[in-house]
Amino acid sequence: MSRAPLSPEVVQTLLKHLSSDDAFRSAFAADPAKALIALGADADSVAACNMPLDSLGGKEEFARAAALLSDRLTVTGPFKVPFMFESGLKGLQD
Repeated sequence: MSRAPLSPEVVQTLLKHLSSDDAFRSAFAADPAKALIALGADADSVAACNMPLDSLGGKEEFARAAALLSDRLTVTGPFKVPFMFESGLKGLQD
């Protein structure tokens, strides 16, 4: 079964909340899949990312990296890389 990437709308909402909304950031760190489903993501596409994050990247990090994250999340397939969102935004480092 082929899983779709996150929709551009979900990605934009996700990045907005990660750069500004403390309650959403806490929910996302505790269970990324559940938080993404609440934003409208397809449950099958995010099923692999239900592990809590040890340290979520800072609001400023997300604000600075929003364009690059948006590009990666909308073209790489199902959301299964929550480690990209840990402090230091590891998924954006080459």
